[in-house]
Amino acid sequence: MLHNRSTWLLDHGTKVEGRVVAVYTPARGAPTVTVDYPVGDVLAQAVINRDSDDDYVENERVQVYYDPADPQRVRTDDEENVTNAGMAFAVIPMLVALLVFPWLIAYTLGWARRRRCARKSGWEPVTAVVFDSSGGYQLLRLDFPDGRRLAARTVAALRGRYSFLRNGPVEAWVSGEGRRFTLALPHHAKGPYVIPLRVPSGSRWPAGR
Repeated sequence: MLHNRSTWLLDHGTKVEGRVVAVYTPARGAPTVTVDYPVGDVLAQAVINRDSDDDYVENERVQVYYDPADPQRVRTDDEENVTNAGMAFAVIPMLVALLVFPWLIAYTLGWARRRRCARKSGWEPVTAVVFDSSGGYQLLRLDFPDGRRLAARTVAALRGRYSFLRNGPVEAWVSGEGRRFTLALPHHAKGPYVIPLRVPSGSRWPAGR
């Protein structure tokens, strides 16, 4: 996007001859060149970020392209003049995408494995009761019609996402096993609402509780 805006100046901007009035090459930070250039009858001046390897000297002549609607939006033949803020807006989304993309892949693969486990094991009716939610997720007691009980916990990227389960016993269905356990709740409008669970090995509920 930033490259396209800079290219637009080459194709549609007003081209004039400018003059280098200052060159700034810091040990750290972005090097710049200050140029003045005519905008109608007025001599304008702009600081341009340097992204080329060109060496500039004062009073050197350069070709300047400016936006007629905003004469301070300017570039030269060799300098695109992408600002640090603009670079940040371009780079930050890419960094976020790099961080989120692996998580999305893992999330998608996890649900695919849960679906396979559900097809293999089938679904069983169960009553789910939350007995602890102090850790940001919900610990559930799963009561089966045949008297079995299991302890499981919700799996979520956001803390408290399934806090609505604390409202009381919920009639639901479960499938899978271990790390591929899934709870499905009835929803009057959208059909089953599916929640990923994790059941540790040996998590049968102690007798008498």
